[in-house]
Amino acid sequence: MLSQSSPVLSISWRGEIACRVIAFLVMLSLLSMTHATQRQPLLNPPQVSRMNGHQANFKQYHAAQTLYTINLTACVSPTDPQTYYETVQLIAAIQGLVNREEPTFFSFLTDADTAWWPFTQKQWLADRPIIALQTIDDVFNTFKEQVKGAVIYDTSVPSTSNVAGTLSGAFDLLPFAYRPARDNSTLYAKYIESGLVSVAYNLTGMFTGNVSGSAKCDAYLWAVEHLIVPGHVNAAVHGYIIDYFWASVSGKAPIQGNTIPNQDYVIAQRGFLWDLDVWTDEPPNDDPSQPLGTDYNTLLAILEASNQALNQSALIHVVGFVPWAFKYVNDKHPGVATEWQMVVVLSSFNAYVDADACCIEQMSNAAFLSLLPLKQRYIQNAPLTRKQLQQAGYLTPNNTVPSDAMFVAMYVGDYDSAAWLYTQIKQRWDDATRGTVPLGWAIDAELSWRFPVAFEYMLSSLTPNDRIISGDSGAGYLNPTQLLAPRLPSNYTSADALWQQHNTPLYAQFDQRFTGFLLQGDAGALTPQAAEMYAAFSMTGVCAEQGSLGVSNTHLQGNMPVFMQQDLPNTNVQDAVTAITNKYNTSTATPQFFMWRAVLQYPSYYQNLAAQLAATPFGSKIHVVDPLVMSYLARAVLGGTNNNQVAYVSDNCDSTTKLAHPRKKVHAQAHRSTRAALHTGVRSEKNASVSWSFTDAVRVIPRNNVWTLNVTVRNDGWNDLSTTNVALCANVTALPTTTPAARSFSTHAALSSVCTCSLLTKKIHEGETGTTSLSLTTPDTVAMRLSYSLATVNNALFTLAPALPCQEVVDTWFVDFGNLPVTLQHVPLQ
Repeated sequence: MLSQSSPVLSISWRGEIACRVIAFLVMLSLLSMTHATQRQPLLNPPQVSRMNGHQANFKQYHAAQTLYTINLTACVSPTDPQTYYETVQLIAAIQGLVNREEPTFFSFLTDADTAWWPFTQKQWLADRPIIALQTIDDVFNTFKEQVKGAVIYDTSVPSTSNVAGTLSGAFDLLPFAYRPARDNSTLYAKYIESGLVSVAYNLTGMFTGNVSGSAKCDAYLWAVEHLIVPGHVNAAVHGYIIDYFWASVSGKAPIQGNTIPNQDYVIAQRGFLWDLDVWTDEPPNDDPSQPLGTDYNTLLAILEASNQALNQSALIHVVGFVPWAFKYVNDKHPGVATEWQMVVVLSSFNAYVDADACCIEQMSNAAFLSLLPLKQRYIQNAPLTRKQLQQAGYLTPNNTVPSDAMFVAMYVGDYDSAAWLYTQIKQRWDDATRGTVPLGWAIDAELSWRFPVAFEYMLSSLTPNDRIISGDSGAGYLNPTQLLAPRLPSNYTSADALWQQHNTPLYAQFDQRFTGFLLQGDAGALTPQAAEMYAAFSMTGVCAEQGSLGVSNTHLQGNMPVFMQQDLPNTNVQDAVTAITNKYNTSTATPQFFMWRAVLQYPSYYQNLAAQLAATPFGSKIHVVDPLVMSYLARAVLGGTNNNQVAYVSDNCDSTTKLAHPRKKVHAQAHRSTRAALHTGVRSEKNASVSWSFTDAVRVIPRNNVWTLNVTVRNDGWNDLSTTNVALCANVTALPTTTPAARSFSTHAALSSVCTCSLLTKKIHEGETGTTSLSLTTPDTVAMRLSYSLATVNNALFTLAPALPCQEVVDTWFVDFGNLPVTLQHVPLQ
């Protein structure tokens, strides 16, 4: 525990943080001088393991290691919002601290916690004994050795609750609201006044608004200075989490309509919490006396500081959303308009949203669940072959598409939020009618970082009519054009390559080939340059809103189809049928293609919709199809090619390795140097429900020796893969170190390496699967990076390989879909 009698910390401001926000430079300088003379909140900085640019190993846990749970609903009451907020935040902080290395502490707060627990336990934790804790005291006594002190926040300045949450993650502290009580009726009285927890930070009375004109914003600016700038937090993870103001307005939404428990993940990642308005023409309702634009400029200062900490070389994952049931939304600024303004701003600062939106945004246990590892790759169903398309009537015998046909694909949303996925998907996926109609389930891949359980659950139980596609706008919600200059308000240079690097491994891991919604919001029309970004990882197609955002017809961007997307009416099925049939144009001479989006509908809704469409006068001409089917047919109509489409089914690497997402560990310097640090694990294949174990040792192969790579490939294209000009090519890149900085998902970087190629030994026909091999010489280094792809060989240069770089020898296929680079750990020969 920490002493309360320690020297004060002198505070200095680093003026480069917000050099483009001139007014706030002055405020922040004043803030530094002001706090230097005031009572200091930091009494003694807790000694915690700092983020030193290395990635700590996962502990290997054993069957005997105990899991702890608590029924949190028995410990809180919605009728006492202050205690509710304080208790749920406290438990979230404890979960963030103790669930960093391995899943340890699970709470039952929502129906989703109860619904997902049986599958989670069976799949990953079957052999773990469980102790059910009964009270908050039980929780504290169980985990107190992992706590280094407390941070006290000021209930009269609600934003300090978020600063307290940030400090909790940075220094392994617990947050407490300053609410003294003689009868131990508050958490503060029970744990702080009693002396059970020593105080590390006391934020009460610290912030008065004498710097920025807003006590609310002064608190965040102080946190920027003391936490982001020195590198005490992970600047790549933010939480847009409602602050303590909620306790005064909680009755405006159901109890599950808040993000209080969602901060556990951000705390586990040592991230930065904030809750700020994005409008500049009126003050926010939680701070009506602040000067106009103070919230907005404070947010810009946070984002600028974070990007400087990251050297603009990593994207920022923002967990949460505008709390529009409680703040920032009114008749002048409606909810969707406020959402769109938020995304315009965040996108320009290299940030995307994991959109825990109103009013089902509550998600507990993300820190726990995020540690459950997934397979390195999941393979979805093959698209229909030409023969199958002909049998369905979608292709004529001469492989043309009937000119009077309209093909519609269903976007099953909205799953651009881990909270929405957690609370809404299971009951819809379990609908008995799932599989009767082709559906495109729009699941953003980065949600696997907070809620991997859903990905295992869904991808292991696909029917032939299920397709997992991406929602808006890829692996994270942002405005695509805001990644390209000019990028107001940040004025940053373009981040298209950064976006591609972020998406490529995630799309590959889940065999996602199609993006169902490029959401532009208020960012203007989708440009060809913005669409082109997606060709690197969403080759089978993308969808943009029809009309005002610049997409008026289906077309090709290179060989990638770009479709129009529209929302179905949210009234009833008959209105949806009318909307679709109204689009059918009897006078057109070419087939039509549309993506239709609906929100939180069950498969039974789509079954009913398809049946009613079939009963219309145009029923024989309107076809509900898989999004990939729609893409293949559109390519055939528009003059593209469906050749050279492959799925990498398996190899002799991922039989023993799997990928843990790059946010499992939270060291800030590691995030600055790479977003793609590989952590791997080993799984026993004896039975389907055996637990996963974590370890860094992956493959045992000799240094400086010959090793055979075996790859199984499925031919999803319309051509045969021949033995005369199709080869398996692999890059073997020697790494000087096994640190994350040397590991990268960037396939483009790997292609600059010298490669080895070998022609296929057997032709692989359309729709068939085949295995091919390649002998590689391993380097005599500590580690290596391996990536591979099928390729069309330039025969004139092939005889010179591997003396030439790959891009000079082959046309590498990252089409539908390339593999993930795998870092192989060498073990010296005995």
